[in-house]
Amino acid sequence: MPDRRKKGCCRPLLLTLLTVLSLLVGFATSASADAVLRATYEDGSTTSGVSGIGLAGCCSYSLTVDSSLARTGSDSVRSDVKYGDTAADGPRAESDAESVTAARFQPGRTYWYGFSVYIPSTWQEDTAEDIVFQWHHTKSSCDDPDRSPSMFLEVLPATSTAASKLRLRVNSDPVLCDYQDNASANLTKTSYDLASLTTGVWHDFVFQVNWQYTDTGFLRAWHQTSKVTGWTQVLDAENVTDTYNDASSTYGYLKWGIYKPAWRNGATDVTERVVWHDDIAVAPDSTTGFQDVDPTR
Repeated sequence: MPDRRKKGCCRPLLLTLLTVLSLLVGFATSASADAVLRATYEDGSTTSGVSGIGLAGCCSYSLTVDSSLARTGSDSVRSDVKYGDTAADGPRAESDAESVTAARFQPGRTYWYGFSVYIPSTWQEDTAEDIVFQWHHTKSSCDDPDRSPSMFLEVLPATSTAASKLRLRVNSDPVLCDYQDNASANLTKTSYDLASLTTGVWHDFVFQVNWQYTDTGFLRAWHQTSKVTGWTQVLDAENVTDTYNDASSTYGYLKWGIYKPAWRNGATDVTERVVWHDDIAVAPDSTTGFQDVDPTR
């Protein structure tokens, strides 16, 4: 007669092993979420409950949480600037992470960045660009106050030969205090077209950046939209310069929202710009960096 007890003897042990394994897998999944900054706006506040997020807007409408539009969850931040608005010495409605110490960058370091930006279907063509995301930089005592960010993402206007697009602009200078001595003599400006502008959809981005003021850095970027999902690598640039040679006390930080630099000098064809952002994240370099900052995860 068969020994039925022997046939089922290992089942409790097997179940125990499976339980332990599932717990370990779950722990590994949660432990890979190493973002040092994540702003999802799900708490309903314009700071997303993150200590250190700053706000630059002139008016009550400049920066608001919108519960009718979100990339994930139910909320996003809406940035609205009208011609004549001024905040932080410029025509802008922006959030920043300058005081989020862990999310700052300096030369020699590598970080992952992720975010989603929504360009509405009511977006009108203009003759001047709009900046929707910045990797800004504090200034040493010898810097020109009007220096450009290390990088920024802009909506580039359409031309007679090209449609409107999302373009990454990169600025770098290897010479310490160069702006004081030589203006922009050694400033390198490089632009990368990342995607065609599609309005009425979310544009999702992930970046991996090795910050260097010599030609030893790299830039990588991936893009998708909420309408056409599936990540596509749109930038893989090696041996690049992508920041400034500054005093060690300076650092870079993120800004997101809408900035219209042309309005410093006068009106353009449009009088208002509105964009939405969601799921802004920063993570130090690691093998799970992409997943850590993926704005749709």
